[in-house]
Amino acid sequence: MKTLFAYLNTRHLMAMTFAILGLLSASTASAQTSDITPEVRKELEAINHRMEDCILKKDFSTLIDFYTDDATIMVAGGKKIQGRKEIAEYWYALSGTKSLKSEILELGGNGKIVYQVGRWTITTVKDGVEHATTTDVVLVWKRQQNYDYKIQLNSSNNPVASIGSPAAPFEAAKT
Repeated sequence: MKTLFAYLNTRHLMAMTFAILGLLSASTASAQTSDITPEVRKELEAINHRMEDCILKKDFSTLIDFYTDDATIMVAGGKKIQGRKEIAEYWYALSGTKSLKSEILELGGNGKIVYQVGRWTITTVKDGVEHATTTDVVLVWKRQQNYDYKIQLNSSNNPVASIGSPAAPFEAAKT
């Protein structure tokens, strides 16, 4: 019963995510040119690069600060990670990550809520062999009262490419 509830809860969150993204896309068809300014794009690109730097430096406490207190990470297989404590555990479990490369493919929204469709390539080292895994990612950014953007939702699917080993769902190791 607990598994069924978790499954339905995850399905509900996924449906809600897609509904929000659909509404944002439909209601802001011109968002790419009018509502998402070059300044907002530049700001989000800079944040993505700072996240990449955090991985390189193993600065997970700063990385976690890019998320809102009530943020959710949804990883392949429907696993849902919610709240600052669980997000911290998730990223600290990925301490073996060597690098993250973020690519923004699309931005939309209204400036207060911005969605980012892109790809992340995560490189890890296991037994002296580098493994690069690329996954599609959707981030929903929420502008805070201090005008900074923070991640409200981070959703990724199964890897779309993997070098060094067969593609497998990417998620944090269990602690």
